[in-house]
Amino acid sequence: MILVLSIILTVLVVYLYLDVWFYVQARPPIIQKEPTIPAVVPPEQTDIPLYPDLKFKSIVRTKGVYSYEKMIGHLQALVDQYDLLTVDIIGESVERRAIYLVKLGHGPKKILLDGAHHGSEWISSFLLMTMVEHYAYHYHTGQSFFEYDLRDLLSTYTLYVVPMVNPDGVEIVATNGHSSLNYDRLLTFNNGSRNFALWKANARGVDLNRQYPTNWHLARDYGPAVPASANHAGSEPLTEPEVIILERLQQQEQFAAHLAYHSVGNMVFYYYYQTGRWLERDRGLAQAVANLTGYELRHSSGGIGGMERDHVVTTYQIPSLIMELGINKQRPLPEFTGMWERNRKVPCLVMTWLEQWEP
Repeated sequence: MILVLSIILTVLVVYLYLDVWFYVQARPPIIQKEPTIPAVVPPEQTDIPLYPDLKFKSIVRTKGVYSYEKMIGHLQALVDQYDLLTVDIIGESVERRAIYLVKLGHGPKKILLDGAHHGSEWISSFLLMTMVEHYAYHYHTGQSFFEYDLRDLLSTYTLYVVPMVNPDGVEIVATNGHSSLNYDRLLTFNNGSRNFALWKANARGVDLNRQYPTNWHLARDYGPAVPASANHAGSEPLTEPEVIILERLQQQEQFAAHLAYHSVGNMVFYYYYQTGRWLERDRGLAQAVANLTGYELRHSSGGIGGMERDHVVTTYQIPSLIMELGINKQRPLPEFTGMWERNRKVPCLVMTWLEQWEP
């Protein structure tokens, strides 16, 4: 009896072994498919994804102040990833940090987007870098960006993006002043305070958005007469290298439109004494952008003087919009998802609107 059971058990084991062997041999080989999206640099483990609706893991992300050093790393990763992008250094800040220009597209018409004239408004740099990545990704994959075909738009237009006009100011905020070559001088500019979270100026204590020639004297009279954390217009217009660089870029490229990104107000500003058809065009574009973003449209000349928007409107007579992204001066990052959702389509809208405008 034991012998019979042993034989039966042996037969069952052999049968099961052969059955498994034939199953494995009959299975088709596992094919490693090529990824449908480009590989990306893995994020730091401590980074918090900010975009729950993304179909890919973004390179551009942050968990705190979006610093100059972090931006450089992201620029390198993006330009390695996407053939569409070109990155140039167009000059240097007071403390010799490079000021970067990113170009997206191949079209003959050009639109300028810039951010972080003020150090404390680094969230505008983060938004512009996020935009660069998303646009490059959708162009690369050929996927539509919501209702927009970026390959079509960027065959007519090229977006020129200066994500961080004031890298020294951003680093002062990011390091609480310790990035500066002269910390004691910064303390003097900051009224002795060791809290630099609201620092707006460059490393010389000059407010870059009070440095443009148009009505500069108003900015001089409005702000402090000596270097400060904000609102000091300098000894005369165009003394600061960061602003000289932007002015030279405007002169060389002859942009069709300009978007200046700032961080406080939830508003769109567009007006600086335009008249007639010129006013009709700029107001029409600004209204379309306000409708898209839900921001309040402000018909205001500002009155401070020396501002980039005022100078661009007056000198180059192109639409120039100030995009005030949020409301929290010191902790803008929790607002970022909403900022992104409001602003992600804006350059697409501007390109489309300009094509439909009949002068």
